[in-house]
Amino acid sequence: MKLNQLLHKIPHGAAVTTIWLAARGVSADHARKLAHSGWLERVGHGVYCRAGDPLSWESAVFALQTSDKTELPPLWPGGRTALTMHGIVHYLPLGERTRQLYGRKGIRLPQWVRTAKWAGSMDLHSEKGLPAQLAGSFTRHKPADKAFDLQISSPERAILEWISTTPDMLLFSDELTDTFSGLNTLRPRRLQTLLQNCLSVRTKRAFLVLARHAGHAWYSRLDPQQIDLGKGKRQLFEGGKLDPEYQVTVPETFLHAN
Repeated sequence: MKLNQLLHKIPHGAAVTTIWLAARGVSADHARKLAHSGWLERVGHGVYCRAGDPLSWESAVFALQTSDKTELPPLWPGGRTALTMHGIVHYLPLGERTRQLYGRKGIRLPQWVRTAKWAGSMDLHSEKGLPAQLAGSFTRHKPADKAFDLQISSPERAILEWISTTPDMLLFSDELTDTFSGLNTLRPRRLQTLLQNCLSVRTKRAFLVLARHAGHAWYSRLDPQQIDLGKGKRQLFEGGKLDPEYQVTVPETFLHAN
């Protein structure tokens, strides 16, 4: 492949792995020579970018997603981070700079990501009871000032991921309840599918309580009878009241819809 063709194929602002390059006819040895000549920049073990390109945490996620040959991403921005990318969450807690990633069971962030200052801080969670293959899990997102897109959690999946990684003491915090107030465009069919296939009883019960409290029209279109909510009572809030519908202890103000 001619040099100008290769440089044109590498998206602006992207980091790419030797796996990605090999699929386009560039060997690892050739990549090293291009880096030595100043056309590429080595940014990690087996990872390159076009020399001079600005890199960010999205660049790292692109490299990780495109180095895997399976149809589903090995990891993805999810939870609060995905909702921020969708424009649903418009603020982050003071000092919050850590991106929330979710991934298939057993996946780890490689050393080059953990040590790259331009990649920032990332927390990587497992699927948390939401298998990646569930329909409606992902959508594509193009980061600003970048020439590539990423697979990120759909809003419906992202809110379930956020709940799944939130400690009980923070489930009914202003941050989550304020976020729920802005979730008026969630798609009930997609939610129903995700809830019916979610393996975490805690996540499902907490979501339904928070959704009922928010009072959006889509909540009435869900069918909790088709969702496995387990058996017995669960405590989600210490010192709270028992919610008779979902059999969880919650703050008294969450016993009824708004």
